[in-house]
Amino acid sequence: MARRRRLPMVVGLLCGLALTLTGCAGAPGAPPVGPGTTADSTSIGLVNLWRVSGVAEEEADTWLRLDVPHFEVWRDCGMIMGDWRATDTLFLASVNGASDACAANGSIPDVAWLESVTGYQPTDAGWELVDADGTVVASLTVDGKPDPIPTAADFFTEPPPITDAVRADLRRPVAVPDGSTPATTDSLTGRWVPTSFDGFTEPHVLFETDGSWTGSDGCNGNQGRWTVDGAGALLATAGGSTLMGCDLVLVPSWVAQARLAVIDDDQLRLLDADGVELGLLERG
Repeated sequence: MARRRRLPMVVGLLCGLALTLTGCAGAPGAPPVGPGTTADSTSIGLVNLWRVSGVAEEEADTWLRLDVPHFEVWRDCGMIMGDWRATDTLFLASVNGASDACAANGSIPDVAWLESVTGYQPTDAGWELVDADGTVVASLTVDGKPDPIPTAADFFTEPPPITDAVRADLRRPVAVPDGSTPATTDSLTGRWVPTSFDGFTEPHVLFETDGSWTGSDGCNGNQGRWTVDGAGALLATAGGSTLMGCDLVLVPSWVAQARLAVIDDDQLRLLDADGVELGLLERG
């Protein structure tokens, strides 16, 4: 059955509960306090257990549990799992596993509505998830919880705790460096290769116009989804990868870890949340 990361996730969360530092998530977070600070991001307000509504292909009793970095979509068949990332305005999620009848025939169900989301916005009762066109894809409200299932620990039916680790993962990144030009959808789209690389392999990343990316470290491929806000913030999800050895340049890892992207002198700089450069690339 297609239960990727199922046991590690349960064990990890059990350990996390034993070390819980704070209580459960509450209502939607406050507006951003300004760019370039390390205060809690608005995305902290997403960490909770939400009832999903406004999605034609989902039943009334569908829940979305957003922990960090994992999520669970609860359906009558069981759970569908994956990973998510968010900034103050951007949101990306990618499905990577399922349990019970949701994984019938060893396949992972399609959750197209969730994987079409690129942003979110507050409402009086919770959040709205929106796609790249600004169309509302789903509404999230705090309203009940799913029934326990035998194959999952009971704490999955409760809101996740907000720990120091959660706050660190969702912290607001520093400001784009002075004099740098924030990457936009148009300027980032295309194929990029590391600068000053003269090996025999071809490490690269290709940002597609449909919001997907593919890349390689020279031997091992990876892929995921990406989005930017035009002000320098970059989000990208990544799937699993092989572990072949060669002249590696960790381009897919740079993409997955990056929180900021700037393009200066036709070179793409990928930066982490602290503004530390992960990698430098050029068109290729």
